[in-house]
Amino acid sequence: MPVSNAPITATIRRFCELTGISRSKLYQMLDAGEIASVHIGSRRLILIDSYRRLLVRLQTAQAEKRARPASNTEGDTR
Repeated sequence: MPVSNAPITATIRRFCELTGISRSKLYQMLDAGEIASVHIGSRRLILIDSYRRLLVRLQTAQAEKRARPASNTEGDTR
């Protein structure tokens, strides 16, 4: 089984440094369940794979949105 040097978790500080996401936005995302974390002792570690999955979901949603034809609102007098 190949071993990767890529980290599987990151501290709050390190995650924010790596991603450019602010601490407050990260906590919002954690509260919303968009990103997962674990507590080990008093440390909270962000699961990097959960961030990768979020990015895939966002990319898919954006691609689907671009693929939908724009609705024609001309002539709509409501």
